[in-house]
Amino acid sequence: MVDPKPPLRQPLNSLATKIIFVVFLSTSLTAVVVSWISVHSTYTFLERRIQESYPAILERTGDRIGGWLGEANAEMRDLAQDGPLDAALLSAWLQRSGHFDAAVVADRAGHLRARAGDAHWPEPLPKEALDASSGPWAVHTDGPRLVLRIAFGGGPDGGALVLHGALRRETLTALLASDGLGASGRIALIGPDDRVVVSSNDRRAEAAARPRALEALRGHGVVEFAGGDGRNMIGTLHALPGTGFQLLLEEPFEKAFEPVFAVVTRVFVIDLCIILAFSFLAYQVTAAIVQPIEALSEGARRISQGDFEVELVETRTRDEIGLLTHAFNEMTHKLLGHRAEIEDANQKLLAQNEALQRANEVLEQLSITDGLTKLHNHRFFQDHLTREIKRVSRTAEPLCMLICDIDDFKRLNDRLGHAAGDELLIGIARVLNDSIRETDFLARYGGEEFVVLAPGTDVSGAVLIAEKIREGVSGGSYILDSTHQLTKVTISIGVAQYAGSRKRFFQAADQALYRAKAAGKNCVMAEGDVESI
Repeated sequence: MVDPKPPLRQPLNSLATKIIFVVFLSTSLTAVVVSWISVHSTYTFLERRIQESYPAILERTGDRIGGWLGEANAEMRDLAQDGPLDAALLSAWLQRSGHFDAAVVADRAGHLRARAGDAHWPEPLPKEALDASSGPWAVHTDGPRLVLRIAFGGGPDGGALVLHGALRRETLTALLASDGLGASGRIALIGPDDRVVVSSNDRRAEAAARPRALEALRGHGVVEFAGGDGRNMIGTLHALPGTGFQLLLEEPFEKAFEPVFAVVTRVFVIDLCIILAFSFLAYQVTAAIVQPIEALSEGARRISQGDFEVELVETRTRDEIGLLTHAFNEMTHKLLGHRAEIEDANQKLLAQNEALQRANEVLEQLSITDGLTKLHNHRFFQDHLTREIKRVSRTAEPLCMLICDIDDFKRLNDRLGHAAGDELLIGIARVLNDSIRETDFLARYGGEEFVVLAPGTDVSGAVLIAEKIREGVSGGSYILDSTHQLTKVTISIGVAQYAGSRKRFFQAADQALYRAKAAGKNCVMAEGDVESI
């Protein structure tokens, strides 16, 4: 019985492989399209959210920084109106201030008149640091730090003095921090010279100018640009009114769009699972379809090779495959029945052929056998003689012929009857058959004559055989009638050797037989080699 579920081992051009490939390709294409739509939608949504959230974050941060700087400006103006400023007054003021951690008073020449706090002030102060007409805000190179400067009167010579206050860096850092920005992003305060003064993430603080990056951001909203470390960044700028400073919001591109990459990863995993699931389902469906077909193919192959002992396991379904399997089994049952009928007919035909062959053998034997003596007849003798002459003509071996004739057979046959004559012929045939060699050929030549062919024997050897025959016949007694009287019989024999002529071969043997008869019968006469005529 052929199992309908053999192992599914298909070559690349098989039906199962093609079905699985089509399902795999279709599922993959669908998954790619759906993935692209999902990722694109997520990217678009996230991009829109960034375009909206980044400016809002900077605006809120700018409001905080602006308010705080306004408070610092008011606090410093109050200090400038308190009268002559010395180091003690500055120190006491710094201890109370929540905005400043260092202060210095300098004249117009840059000479330091009083100072407090831990800031390092160069002496004299550079001219640009003393020029309060350019605005109250400046960047001190120590740090760098954001410095508020106010000019006021009260110098010893009646000249103007400039009060510098260094704002608390840690407070600015805290104000720049935003809950709406990831840990990898930052908000930085950019000075008029495009240098980073302070950043929400001090670990990524920069002091080097980045004119190209800032130029790409100015007036373009939220854009992608190259960061100082070569990474792709995304960010935007926001100006602080009345200060000449700007707020920079920047975040690494891969971090800003990290949800997109997470979606890509999840979509890829889901797509892979879907593809594997559909491929496995396609494999199962294909196996359910192809395996019965393979069983049918294997059954058909075995039938083509002559093996009709094929029966498929029929499936439980009654679909096309199940009906085809059922029809195939019915076909094999009919083929088995027809084969059995053919085998029976063949057996009968073989038996008839064997019987006919035996009958033909019997007929053939009868056609070459004398019916009375059961010796070979005259016709078969002539055929055998022809073969022997051809053989000795090739091999040059001697061949002798003995013609034996029962003496006075006609007189005995007339006196005792034909039945007695037949009995005598049968008895003489037995004596001759017992007297010759296994290699000799004996046949009834006709009437009371018998002939012997002695291959490989010359005349002298043939004469010995003839004498043995003659003595065997004359020495025996035969019961030929109902009186059970013993009858003595003699035989005359003529011997001749083949010398190249079939006709002279017979003539020489006949002449030798006539001489034996003329010599008084019951004797053997031989004829020497005769010339070929």
